[in-house]
Amino acid sequence: MTLIKKYEVTKRNLANIFILQNLLVISILFLAASNNSSKPDIIQLPPENTKTHIVKLVDSLGEVTVTLPTRYDTSFSWTVRSDCGKPCDEIKYRSQPKTLKITKESGFIWLGEPKDSIERFTISHSGYFPFHDNKDTSFIFNIHEHEKENIILDPDTYKIKSDTIEKIGDRFFSIIVIDLYDTSKAQYSKKLLAATSIKGNIISFSFELLTKGIGGATDNFINNSKFYLRTIRISNGQ
Repeated sequence: MTLIKKYEVTKRNLANIFILQNLLVISILFLAASNNSSKPDIIQLPPENTKTHIVKLVDSLGEVTVTLPTRYDTSFSWTVRSDCGKPCDEIKYRSQPKTLKITKESGFIWLGEPKDSIERFTISHSGYFPFHDNKDTSFIFNIHEHEKENIILDPDTYKIKSDTIEKIGDRFFSIIVIDLYDTSKAQYSKKLLAATSIKGNIISFSFELLTKGIGGATDNFINNSKFYLRTIRISNGQ
């Protein structure tokens, strides 16, 4: 075999080796991608066993769909009434574990919250809700600033840990996090407060925890609540 032919054979062999190496690398990358895609995204998995709740809001406000822990096995609604009539009334819808004390705030006689062991999810809105044609997307920024001002003035929620505006589903939500520790009572108070609007009417959502316990459930309450908040979907009122 001549030197030229030997060179051509060697060249072809090197080219084949190069192609085989590339195919091997591509195969490895493909397998790695396949393995990664087959693994569930743990961020999207519920923190615990869950159940979907459908809350029908009064009159023409539509309904709210939300995923909550199955432990939240008690749901009820009521109206917080006040002296100034329907414009000052507040309608609330609540879910919580049945093992915890049930309380219903009142504008007339209110003895205060339990001193410990609160874990609940509440939807609330005014008893008076005229529909407006303004855009809810721009309105949410006004809601956010207004909610922040009210929270800072409230002695129970005097310090904001973080706040943001996030799009969930087809609408924007004001989101405010309260994370307090009372050293005198050795008690944690954690709240995820959110709000959006339906045709100019504010709809509020709150995840609340009041406990002296420590551990995973307490430490992860805010992050878990964010997961459940992001499952909320709202059908527009008519």
